[in-house]
Amino acid sequence: MVTSPHFDISAAVVRQLGDELVSDEVTALVELVKNAYDADADFAHVVVNTADTPGQSDFPDELGFISIEDNGVGMDRDDIDRGWLVISLSGKREMKAKGATTPRGRTPLGDKGLGRLSTQKLGSRLEMDTRKGEGDTLHVAFSWDAFTEDKSLSAVPVTVRNADQPRLKGTRLLITGLRNPDVWRGATVEQLANDLAQIISPYEKARTFLVTLTIDGKVIDLGQISERVRRAAVGRFVIDFKAGDLHLGGKMRLAKLRGNQRDEELEFFENVVVPSNGKDFYEYLKSRNPPVAMRLSADSAYFIEFDHTVGLENLGSIERIANPNAQADGAAADERPEPHLIPADPGPFHAEVDEFLLRSDESALRLSGLSASSEIQRVVKRHAGIKVFRDGFAVKPYGINGEDWLRLGAQQTSASSWYGLRPHNVLGFVAISEARNPHLKDKTDREGFVSNPYSQNFRRLMVHSTEMIGQFYEWIRRNYTKYREERLANGVAFEGAERTITSARQVARTLKSYAERSKAIDSAAAEVQRKVETLSARITAEPLLSTTDERRLVSLLEAANDALRSSRSIFAELEAHAADAEKLASVVAALSPRLEIVNSQLQDFSELAGLGLIAESLSHEVHNQTDRLTQRARAASDEARRDGNQGAKLARFANEVLSTASALRRQIAHLGPALRFQRDRIERFPVADLMRDTKVHFEERWRHDAIQIEVDIISDFEVETNRGRLLQVFDNLLLNSEYWLKQAGQNGRRGRPSVHIEIERPFVRVSDNGPGVAPSVESNLFEPFVTLKPKSTGRGLGLFITSQVLASMGSSINLLHARNANGRRHVFEIDLSGVARSG
Repeated sequence: MVTSPHFDISAAVVRQLGDELVSDEVTALVELVKNAYDADADFAHVVVNTADTPGQSDFPDELGFISIEDNGVGMDRDDIDRGWLVISLSGKREMKAKGATTPRGRTPLGDKGLGRLSTQKLGSRLEMDTRKGEGDTLHVAFSWDAFTEDKSLSAVPVTVRNADQPRLKGTRLLITGLRNPDVWRGATVEQLANDLAQIISPYEKARTFLVTLTIDGKVIDLGQISERVRRAAVGRFVIDFKAGDLHLGGKMRLAKLRGNQRDEELEFFENVVVPSNGKDFYEYLKSRNPPVAMRLSADSAYFIEFDHTVGLENLGSIERIANPNAQADGAAADERPEPHLIPADPGPFHAEVDEFLLRSDESALRLSGLSASSEIQRVVKRHAGIKVFRDGFAVKPYGINGEDWLRLGAQQTSASSWYGLRPHNVLGFVAISEARNPHLKDKTDREGFVSNPYSQNFRRLMVHSTEMIGQFYEWIRRNYTKYREERLANGVAFEGAERTITSARQVARTLKSYAERSKAIDSAAAEVQRKVETLSARITAEPLLSTTDERRLVSLLEAANDALRSSRSIFAELEAHAADAEKLASVVAALSPRLEIVNSQLQDFSELAGLGLIAESLSHEVHNQTDRLTQRARAASDEARRDGNQGAKLARFANEVLSTASALRRQIAHLGPALRFQRDRIERFPVADLMRDTKVHFEERWRHDAIQIEVDIISDFEVETNRGRLLQVFDNLLLNSEYWLKQAGQNGRRGRPSVHIEIERPFVRVSDNGPGVAPSVESNLFEPFVTLKPKSTGRGLGLFITSQVLASMGSSINLLHARNANGRRHVFEIDLSGVARSG
């Protein structure tokens, strides 16, 4: 009989596929345990035995085995023939596509039909006993060694028969011919157990399934994180995302303020802050414009709590997808059209993050009820990081073995004062599910999410959450330093530098020590002086009764008495200086926190200063290079014209180069007034002239973005100030508008994006038709480091610098209460009264 042409496949390809899809033994075990979860089992018991034979087996002589047993639904012969033995065929995939669940309401974790290939990573032979319902217990057996290149897949021998011993229910896998027995022995066992403990959720809230592991008769602790350990956290945070809104709540203990303080700083914390449980400091904080909603904690174990809510659509640099509900262009004019693009919603998720102090923390021990801080340190070291768990199983590599997917380490600075989250000091989880987060898809090799708009927005939401925690912490730190300064300063002016402070502190201590010692010496000197004066007086008063030697001592005693009198006057002077020492110590205590603030601010702005120097150098060099480029382009253009038609193409190119060079020079000319060599020049000029120059600059910049800029002059006026500084103000505002208008453009909004500038003495108002200011930041918009842009795009300094520059001119900026169609404030009003001049 002649068969029809058809494709076949070498059995070796299946072995190669399994080897490439499963990276290590832990991943292989987890894939098999997930199959037990998908089968509606309550548990999966994993047993590894490297020393014994498996007993009843089709391969009885194999030394060492692994068994995975569950009490799930099991399989019948039809399931085996039509599903389990067909590579990449999975009924789970169809279930997930239909939104169906198992009888226990679980959405299957697997869908690729490749899980059984994981067994070849563990051993060369596989056996399975399984029973479904009241049916027979079936036994399946085959050897992976039979999957050779010279054999087609259908020719691989497989045994399927009734099992010798029936099961009550569920499935048991038996793997023999262990590939790497040494990985289950000795020191590597601890690392493997640690890896497995990170993959199977140690958090009860993110765990819906029991997994046990026994290796060579020893039960392995998979490291569940108890609530007792979590109670020792210095900061606890809860993150919830649902219906497009991100909710962040947190609380911190007073011990967070203690940090690494020593000496006077520690004394201040213990004597001033602790006695009131921080209430005095909290009252101080309430007046400092917090970046988030804040309150004193009702939990006596904690100091302060905060809340933050923001919509996904309000975050900068998010990914968007086509809106299926968007109306056609012919929609009714009175209907507000749906945007063509909407944020890619990753689905609801819940996250919890705990931060720990890894040094000895007595209050943490009291809260946890543990006997030693080493227990906290052990758990944190083992489980450090923020991990993502899908239905109780970790999604690699997020947070596994220190993988810092949220870039907490990148948020740190080298300063010892850093208060933010450190990757090795936090325990945390993000709980997602197959049912609620179907767009967060695992890669085929189980090493992360498929990169798509949903997974990128998921990361964006979590990064924003950790950045907000860091921002709140940093705000607390800055204000704690100011609070300590104000409590200690008592109006003492700031002078000196770090070296002076160090020297002054040492001098104060030394002087105080001398004063204390002088009291004791003065007391002894007074006693000696009294005796000398008594003896000298007796000899002088009764010379006949004195001995010859005593009379010879009179002059010596008088000299000694004079010396003692002089010494005691010095001691009295030292004692008087003791008060000065106390005052000096107070001055030093006041200077130290002020210097911390200055150093912190210098660190924050040093990069910006460096950029200014680079800009100045660049401006100078660009002028030189554009001059040369213009000269050569003109020469080329002249030569092309002489060549007639043959040079037409060169002439067009030369003209294009001239146009580009001219545009570049105009852009650099706009930068010029803000550079250092011109920044101190005071000029008198009409505001309208500055706005016209600004309009020309941004029209050139926005030529390809189709952003329109309009200047409306109601009443012009002159100002007397530095042109570059005022230019910096409007640059910051317009660049901010540019960013959010582009974000709105990604939303598929209709209508041309535009910026409107209105001049009405002594005000200039700037607005745009973008989304407006998000309510979550409108109250503290001019504070440093307040932004909804990602860190890679903005640091939240533009509007802060704008307000500071205006303040230096005796002017100000405000966000008016007028609201746009989105119900958001959107008009910035610059009051230039401080530099405005009459006609």
